Amino acid sequence: MMRTTVLLVAVVCLAEGFTFTLPARDYKCFHEELPHDYEFSGKWSATSGYTQFIDVRITNPQGTVIHELKGKDGGDYALTTTSAGDHTICFYNRMIQGSVYSPTLSRDITFDLFEGAKSHDYEQIAKVEHLKPIEVNLRMMEDTVRAIHAEYQYFKEREHDMRDTSESTNSRAMWITITSMTSFFLFGLWQVSHMKKYFREKKLI
Repeated sequence: MMRTTVLLVAVVCLAEGFTFTLPARDYKCFHEELPHDYEFSGKWSATSGYTQFIDVRITNPQGTVIHELKGKDGGDYALTTTSAGDHTICFYNRMIQGSVYSPTLSRDITFDLFEGAKSHDYEQIAKVEHLKPIEVNLRMMEDTVRAIHAEYQYFKEREHDMRDTSESTNSRAMWITITSMTSFFLFGLWQVSHMKKYFREKKLI
C-alpha cells in the first residue's frame, strides 16, 4: 500500500484548490503549519467509486483528532486552532468489507482549503447579520489583520526558539572544542614526558 505525504506551506489568507487521485486502500495526508487561535476551513468532494468510501480525519500537533468524517462522498469543516504547529488532514479510501480489491480502483478528490480571512463566507455573514457592503469590507479587513498578527506572532516565536537553539548549539560546540584542544595538549605533554623518560633510560640523552 502506497503512503503519500504532501507538505503545504501556510500563508496569510490562503485559498487553494486542487484535485488528486486516491487509489483504493490508500491514504494521502496534507500538513498545514498554523499559528495558535487561527481559523481555517475546507471542503472536499469525491467522484463516484464502486465499493469505496472516503474517510477524513484532521489532527492537531499533539495528535488529537479535532475533526472526523467517515464514509462520505464530500464534506466541509471550519475550525480554529488551539495550539500552534503542524495540523494534519488525511483522506483514506476505504473499501466496503467483503468487496474484491483491484489495483484499478480509485477515486478523484477535489479539495479546497481556506485560511485566515478566506475561511469566512462573508456573503452569508452579510445576510445573517444584515451588514452593509462597507461593513462587510471592514469585517474582512479586521479578520485579515487578525490573521496577519497571528502569523507574525507565530513566526516571531519560532525565530526566538531557533535563535535559542542556535546559541545553545554554539555554546556546546565551543565547550567541545575547548575540551578537545585541552585533551590534545595534555596528551602532547604526556608524549613529550614519556619520550624524555625513554631516552634517559636508553642513555640517549
